Amino acid sequence: MEGRRMKGKVLLPLDASEASRRAFIPAKSIAEHLEMNLCILYISEEEVSIEDLLCKLQINTAELKDFVAYHRTGAPEKIIVEESESCDYIVMGTHGQTCDETKRMGSVTNSVIESTSKPILLFKPSGSCLKIENGRWMPQKILIPVSSEPYTSFSYEPAIRIIAGTSAHIDILHVYNPEDKTITQGEVFSAPYYEDYPQHEWSSWAKEFLKRTCPEMKNNFKIKVSLSCGEPAEEIVKFAENNGSELIVVVWHGSFAQTRAKVLKTLLSETDCPIMLMRA
Repeated sequence: MEGRRMKGKVLLPLDASEASRRAFIPAKSIAEHLEMNLCILYISEEEVSIEDLLCKLQINTAELKDFVAYHRTGAPEKIIVEESESCDYIVMGTHGQTCDETKRMGSVTNSVIESTSKPILLFKPSGSCLKIENGRWMPQKILIPVSSEPYTSFSYEPAIRIIAGTSAHIDILHVYNPEDKTITQGEVFSAPYYEDYPQHEWSSWAKEFLKRTCPEMKNNFKIKVSLSCGEPAEEIVKFAENNGSELIVVVWHGSFAQTRAKVLKTLLSETDCPIMLMRA
């Protein structure tokens, strides 16, 4: 007799602040859409019962399907990373209790995204780009910026999963940076490449992208490839604003060192659009 399949988990760290609660509806929506358990994590030094915890977080359990709420004490960033090891997604606000919006994110969020290898969705305190309909968040316009680096062959399956079965529209944006010294003068502006796939033309690449990212899924969403020329971070922000993007998917190398993650730093500073991060 075949064993029951373990349900996936969506981790939602909250600290009772309005800023962190921005992630509640998206986390709830993703968990319901993917039929996963919603794991609500509250970290504080004081003892608190689950009943008081849910009241403190202003959560109506009647609105939830499969969920668990629990409390832990200790360093928030360390605990969140520990708890995420058994989860499929982390969904959290960019800011928490202090909510200093002059900074692109709070220190806890910063530490978590540098320490975890799990897909993580980030939501800004303002919520200006967060489209909620009938109490649900389900992005319909997804922006996936790509480059010519080898890691563009990375699987976007975790991002595709959260819109599977919907009529979402995917924009793939490839930005040509004339300042990129790795591109020689006169070189053709080509599609990103897969090392094991000889066809690098845009039409073939787009088909291969869909084949690799969601081979087993029957989706109704459309995919469009756009080209742009300029500084990548600026072009991505501009495209997202002009096209009403509801989620930007970013593959990154996991470091906020001074010379790293320029695109991500700019997106966190200059757009309120929700961002999904995946480690290359």
